[in-house]
Parts: sequence; C-alpha cells; structure tokens
Amino acid sequence: MTTSKRENYNPDGRCLVKVMVNDPNWLYSTIAQSSAAIVAIIGGFITASVLSLTAEKRSLTNQKKDKETRLHTLRNEERILSVELDEKEVKDFLESITAKIIDGDVPSLEELIRDNTEAQSLNPTILKREYEVLADKVLKAKNFIMEHSEKINLKSGTFIDWVEMNNLDISIYDCEILERLYNNVQDQKQESLSEWEQATIPPSLLRMRLPYVTPISEQQELQRLRQKIQEDAGEIVVLENDVNSLDFRISKFSYPPNLGWAVVVLGFLAVFGILLPALIIANEAFFSWAKLLTLITFWIGLIGVFTYVVFQIRTLKK
Repeated sequence: MTTSKRENYNPDGRCLVKVMVNDPNWLYSTIAQSSAAIVAIIGGFITASVLSLTAEKRSLTNQKKDKETRLHTLRNEERILSVELDEKEVKDFLESITAKIIDGDVPSLEELIRDNTEAQSLNPTILKREYEVLADKVLKAKNFIMEHSEKINLKSGTFIDWVEMNNLDISIYDCEILERLYNNVQDQKQESLSEWEQATIPPSLLRMRLPYVTPISEQQELQRLRQKIQEDAGEIVVLENDVNSLDFRISKFSYPPNLGWAVVVLGFLAVFGILLPALIIANEAFFSWAKLLTLITFWIGLIGVFTYVVFQIRTLKK
C-alpha cells in the first residue's frame, strides 16, 4: 500500500505527530496499468495474427491473378497458333492437289473431301474458304487459256515469253496456275506430234512433271507450330490446376474464429479497466462506489479475457 507522510511541527520546530495518509490513486493506477498491459498483449497478438492472415490471403489472391493472366495469354496464343496451323495445313493440302485440279475438272468441296481422306482432318471453315478461292482462280485461268489456246505452240517458248510476245494482260489471274495450264496445252500439242517431229524439238523445250512435295522449310514450320501448341496446351493444363488449387485454398481461407468476442472483451476491459480509472483519478472522484465499481468491472474483464483465451484454444483444437 502506498502511503504519504505528513508531519506537524510546533512553533519551536519540534515534531509533534506523524500522520500516515492513504494515497487513493494507487488502486486505480494499478488497475489501469494492468488492464492496458492485458489489452496490449492480447490485442497485439490478435492484430498480428489477423494482419499475417490478411497478407497470406492477399498473396494467394495475387498468385491467382498472375496465373490467370498467364493462362489468358497462353489461351490466346494457343488459339492464334491453332488458326495459323490450320491455315498452313489447308494451304499445304491445296498446293498438293492444285496440279491435279488444274489438269482435270474442278471438283466440288464435298467430292474433294470424299476423295482425299487427309482433308477430313482439316479445319472445315478454312478449307471451304480457301478452296472456293482456289477453284475460282482455276476456273478463271482455264477460261483465259481456252480463249488464247490457238496462240500456244511448242515454239512459243516459256509462259513469260508467250505473254510478252502476245502482249497479254494477266494482272487479274494467278500466274502459277496460268503457267501450269499453258504448259498443259503445250504438252498436249507435243503428244499429238509424230515421233519424228518430237525428235526435232530441242530438249530444252521438253519438260518433266514432278509431283508436289512440301518444301522442307514449310515442313519445319508446321512441326514448329505443332510443337509450340503442344507446349502451350501442357502449360495451360498445369496453370488450370494451379488456379483451381488456389481457388480452393481461398474458398477455405478463414480468419481466427470468435474475433467479435475478442473485441467485446477487450473493449469492456479498456473502457472499465483503463478509461474509468483514468477519469476517476482525473476528477479525484474517490468514492466508495467508484472503487467497488472499478474492482468488479476489472475482475469481470479479467475473467472474460481468460475465458475467451481458453475457449479460443479449445475451438482451434477441434
């Protein structure tokens, strides 16, 4: 117990009586300090836990956003590469059958797919679009060559020589298709000659038709696209699993239970264990009922804190 000494002196300076007076501040000061320490320790621990869990949840959310962004990028890349691959495969297929189409009749798309099994695995939309363009070019070129077939002979030279010699406008036609058709007409006229006439033809004018073979560079490009699409598909699967895992962890994420009760208990102790004693000391309201109220509320708050701690431990163990 804190006490203060007050001495009474008589006029001659001799001490007459020593009176011990109780200091009323010590009780309220002790309760306020104890309450403040309890609120600081428990509140600090809870705050640190909540902040740590909040940072962990934010980290999970950021990881999910990063993976979703990468996943979106890969899906777009895979879609673009798939379209590019489909277009190149259709182009390669059409180039392989262009000579056959030029040399014969132009089949319908249904007939083309029926007679060529490799066409059945191609993108139907792109195949239809590109084949219609090719068929239109072939038909226009055939009509042009038929109109000028009488001007074609073995002495016409190359296709370019023939065009320049006859001053023909081929700007709206496909030159490769026209040249193929021009050579076909020359071959037909060559075959109609007798053996003796064919023997008189310079070897430079005789041609050998070789089957179409996909250039190595195009084969390598097709292989590169297929490999890249396969790599993207594998990474997409991994990222989708990661995103699903993060979604599950975020959905199961939770803060410590009963935080509301912690706020109530610590708030009660702060009000009646810190603020109330401070007001009593400041106003020097050292009444008996004030002392009793402060003691009762302090014990209630103290019991509430330990009850909360015990209950929280039991809850977390479940």
